[in-house]
Amino acid sequence: MRQTTALATVLSLLFTAPLAAAQENPVAATAPVDGETPAPAYDWAVLHAGVRPRLATFAGVGTLALAQGRVHHFYGLASFATVRQDAGVYVGGAELALGQANAERFYGGLQLGLSKNLVGTFVGVGQVSLAHDDAESFGGLLQLAPYDRAGDFTGMLQLGGWDHVERDFDGALQLAPYAHTDDFAGLLQLGVYARDDERFTGGAQLGVANWDDGRFTGALQAGVFDYVRGDFTGLAQVGALAGVDHAMWAPLQIGAFVAYANDFHGLAQIGPGVVAEKVHGAQIGIVDVSSTSHEGVQIGLCDYSGDLRGAQLGLVNVADKVHGVQIGLFNDATSLRGLQIGLVNHAEDGSLVPWSTLVNMGFGPEGSTAPMAASNE
Repeated sequence: MRQTTALATVLSLLFTAPLAAAQENPVAATAPVDGETPAPAYDWAVLHAGVRPRLATFAGVGTLALAQGRVHHFYGLASFATVRQDAGVYVGGAELALGQANAERFYGGLQLGLSKNLVGTFVGVGQVSLAHDDAESFGGLLQLAPYDRAGDFTGMLQLGGWDHVERDFDGALQLAPYAHTDDFAGLLQLGVYARDDERFTGGAQLGVANWDDGRFTGALQAGVFDYVRGDFTGLAQVGALAGVDHAMWAPLQIGAFVAYANDFHGLAQIGPGVVAEKVHGAQIGIVDVSSTSHEGVQIGLCDYSGDLRGAQLGLVNVADKVHGVQIGLFNDATSLRGLQIGLVNHAEDGSLVPWSTLVNMGFGPEGSTAPMAASNE
């Protein structure tokens, strides 16, 4: 009986002493989280509970706020508030709130606010919310909410419905229907719409629509619509519509409808419509266009090149300058330095005859016209 009475007395002192002190001194009940006067040293306690407790420093097991809890420095296992929990510096296992959990600096385990987690600097396991996670600087394993936002993200996984990293993402995975970073360095960015604004460096960017406003350096970009505004360096770009605005260094670019690159260096561009300004490799499609120059081979129904150094194999082959061979039903070249094999062949400069059937040859320096051969009847 005496032991039960003694235990009740100790628990009463642990929970009520800080509250009593706060009632005697209203200034002491104010925490400096929002610039107010801090509470004195007697806010240290093993356990602390109240309706709206405000503490300068807490060291112990945990705190409980029936409404809103505020503490400038927290060192303990856990804090819980039904509405909102605020902390300046939080070092502990879990900051919990049915509403919103806030901290200027968080070091520990989980920040779990059902409506929102807000932190300046986070170093721990993760932020988990039913609505919104927000960290200016996140370092941990996981950010999990329907809406995740971070200034800088360093961790394993950002998983949600709308994930946005405003500056640097350094981690393994960003998975969300809307996945958006400024500078991605990681294994995988996966979303219905996956976007990087400046530099993508990593494994793969996969989505229905993939957009990179800067430079892409990775293994694969694959989706229905793929676009890179800068340079592409990797293994492949695959999509219904695939485009690279600048130089592309990759074995393959495959477009189910159209594949476009400004300057392609690789094995092949493949698709019904294959378009580039400059090509160093092959184009394989229904319509192949290399508007400025092509070093390699074009294989399609209709092939066009500005300056061809290689071969065109198609039903209709057209080039401004040919240094190589054209094989098709109809072959046309403004300047021919090579061979034409087809039903109808035409070449203005360098050819034996302007028009021929079956075979035509061109040779000599640029700008010269070879003597007309005997009639090709």
